[in-house]
Amino acid sequence: MDEEQKRPRVVLVEDDLVQREMIAQMLIFAGYDVTSAATGEEGQELIESVKPDAAVVDLHLPAERGVTGLVLLKSIKENPETAELPVLIITADTTEETYVLVLSSGASDILLKPLRITELTIRIQNVLELRKNRADLREANAKLEREKKRLLRYFSEDFVTAMLNDEISAELGGISVDATILFMDIRNSTGIAEQIGPQKFAEFVSMIFTDVMDLIFANRGSVNKLLGDGILATFGCPVPSEKDAENAVKTASQIREYFQVINEARAHEDIGGDIGFGIGVASGKVFAGNIGSFRRMEYAVMGDPVNLAARLQELSKTLSVDIVIDGTTKSKIPASYAVRDSGVKNVRGRHGEVEAWILS
Repeated sequence: MDEEQKRPRVVLVEDDLVQREMIAQMLIFAGYDVTSAATGEEGQELIESVKPDAAVVDLHLPAERGVTGLVLLKSIKENPETAELPVLIITADTTEETYVLVLSSGASDILLKPLRITELTIRIQNVLELRKNRADLREANAKLEREKKRLLRYFSEDFVTAMLNDEISAELGGISVDATILFMDIRNSTGIAEQIGPQKFAEFVSMIFTDVMDLIFANRGSVNKLLGDGILATFGCPVPSEKDAENAVKTASQIREYFQVINEARAHEDIGGDIGFGIGVASGKVFAGNIGSFRRMEYAVMGDPVNLAARLQELSKTLSVDIVIDGTTKSKIPASYAVRDSGVKNVRGRHGEVEAWILS
């Protein structure tokens, strides 16, 4: 792009030839690409065709020649395609009524005749910078909305809101919080993949993950990781509540109902049987924050409840049940949830006894 094309474009509408040529020379000298018109009609046509960055309009264009400056200003502002065009009105009228009328009609600024080149160029530069700032702000807001929509695919709305409000640090490190971890796994995923092929398996998993993630988000949970055929969800970090354990168990129960529905509907007859799943839920202190390096960071949760939830999910398969929760989670949920003791006191990879309860 050459220098001429980079010059801001200004449409000047002034009926007095001497004034028009003088103001045009001022603008050209100041670095603007100027197109002039002698009447309001010509100015309107130029604005629609040239699509300038700003317009300078004489307020008192002769009414007998058609469109006055005020009418042209209102026409520009009423047209959706030109409504945001900065319009500077030039006039010799210094009355307060004129100022109120012009500014209330949408003018960006008023300049008094006789014009001075310094004032003219500064005022135009100011309105152009304001226009650019508004455009940048709209683009930033649009980008923010795009990022928010992307984040909402993986996190609950309260998490995303906290992140966008800088309540979650963008630096390495994190905090220790009480949270509940839910680990879900689709049973026999390897066999299903072999049976229906990789393409259909990817579609199958995507369908299930989409529906399950909606349930997680609806109960104020966040999806921390997608693990091939499993989901690691968190309840209580980074935004804790008094019902994190209950929300997690409620989600687990709703996931069970979801699988019952799709199995009864035979949503995937090519699989040749019911789709199984397993869930482990554990509560306690976890680290929640950013890990990695300055090149690549990841928001992660780590700690004993994370490992225990994974182990309880594995235990559910051994016990031929679908949902197993730990004792801490059991102590935090209402008595209306029916549970029974699994009889298991030890799980693989964990020292010491645990309470493992089966959710009925």
